[in-house]
Amino acid sequence: MNGSDVTIAVVLAAGLSRRFGGDKLLSPLQGKPLAAHIAATLAALDVAHRVAICSASADRETLFTAQGFEIVENGEPGRGMASSLALGARRALDLGAARMLVCLADMPFVTAAHLRLLMAAGGNLVATEAEGVRSPPAVFSHSILSALTQLTGDGGARHLLRDAVVIRATPEMVRDFDLPSDFRQAGEQL
Repeated sequence: MNGSDVTIAVVLAAGLSRRFGGDKLLSPLQGKPLAAHIAATLAALDVAHRVAICSASADRETLFTAQGFEIVENGEPGRGMASSLALGARRALDLGAARMLVCLADMPFVTAAHLRLLMAAGGNLVATEAEGVRSPPAVFSHSILSALTQLTGDGGARHLLRDAVVIRATPEMVRDFDLPSDFRQAGEQL
């Protein structure tokens, strides 16, 4: 891979699971921890580096390192998703990334095929859209990474997604898990 096509995959996994009442990323879904689903999907992609932004959780770190991820610790996860996104962008810049693929650890049904479509699309920013809502997974080009390092709050890069090239997905593919009822709806016993 030359420098012009280096893609870094970043998974945001530092959330505090406040609404869940425990560590949702370690809760079982279809026989494995919730976050293990996106970790395995990203491990199967041809990218230069895989980075997981985690809060101080040895169990989360172990889950991701087992799939070949580098861990970047977010020491202040209470500052919101933007703090994790900023850390990911800094690491992508340090690694000389041409682009950064961002996924959320609580979206277990995102497919490798969808991620490949995102990475193959042109443009400085490519986002997923389901039923008119734009969200991660998303790909940010090198030209946007510096701006991402300055983000604050829990909105992440939502304001940037308005101008993104869009790859459509089903609502089920980008379903995120926030509450125990989300697991129950998926047929899991908590």
